Amino acid sequence: MTRLQGKTALVTGAGSGIGRAIALAFATAGADIVISDVRRDDGPEQVADAVRSFGRRALVVRADVTDRVAVDAMVRDAVASMGRIDILATCAGVNIYQPFLEIEQRVWDLTVGVDQTGVFNCCQEVARHMVARGGGGKLVVIASVSAEQAYRNQAHYCAAKAAVVKLVEGMAYELGVFGITANAISPGWVETPFTTDYLADPVLRKQVEATIPLGRVAAPADIASVAVFLASSDGDYVSGAHIRVDGALIAGRDKM
Repeated sequence: MTRLQGKTALVTGAGSGIGRAIALAFATAGADIVISDVRRDDGPEQVADAVRSFGRRALVVRADVTDRVAVDAMVRDAVASMGRIDILATCAGVNIYQPFLEIEQRVWDLTVGVDQTGVFNCCQEVARHMVARGGGGKLVVIASVSAEQAYRNQAHYCAAKAAVVKLVEGMAYELGVFGITANAISPGWVETPFTTDYLADPVLRKQVEATIPLGRVAAPADIASVAVFLASSDGDYVSGAHIRVDGALIAGRDKM
């Protein structure tokens, strides 16, 4: 309950899914939370209410991570309100299925913009703040097993996720001298708004579960617990890592 006591975390994409779970897990561990999301519904406010119920401070900031001006303003607002940022978790993401020969330019631009450039925008600006204030910090990036294994109709998504895994390695290498760690978490199948419709079909769900050696789809909390480890002092010597949280989904396959 106190692993992140006295820390402030900025979580992007925190209004739902994995981002929401990470924001709540950080708060449960003692951190104050800046809840960033582009969505205009009441999801981010609901997360803020839950954070406050744990006795932690919460700030909602709506920002498009593809917009560098908006990201810089988000970080300034977070620091002005909370005093500092100790932890960043980048969870904002999009995944629009299209066959490679039919990928629209707008879909490519949106996917790379959110899943790749958005991570760069947030990590660079938060890291600049961490370096300026001193004392180190933690960067936790949500990638995907798609960074390692290609999937049909997701070439653009796989490319963006592979890029952020390598970005994490570069950040870890350059920022270590400042006491800043950077790590990537790669989920497999997770129960989120991205997968709700697909997994609601019992036949499709059974097919998915049959591909996962642990036999089940992950809950967002499964990802969040790893994020807490990386953000806490327990993960102080882990940097540049790419951690799969996929139930051994891509660890191997049967011979054909």
